[in-house]
Amino acid sequence: MAQGSDSNDTSYKSPSPGSRPESENLEKENAALRKEVKSLREEAKYLTSVLNSHEPLCTGLAPQTPDHLYPPHHSSYHHQHIPVPHY
Repeated sequence: MAQGSDSNDTSYKSPSPGSRPESENLEKENAALRKEVKSLREEAKYLTSVLNSHEPLCTGLAPQTPDHLYPPHHSSYHHQHIPVPHY
């Protein structure tokens, strides 16, 4: 008699009729995630185009120089006191 062919073997459990095999669930989840990724990529593309078309018109943006991006470090910076009204 071949090993594992015992009809009384209870180590294997067939999926219940109402439940889907894990592979089907994973495929369904994968499809949903792919759809979401596609949607997010389209949204990112749209927002990038909106930003690119807005940048030339935006008066709030000044040209950035390295000093604006990385201000020089002053030791007195850490010792500034900002007065706060006490109520």
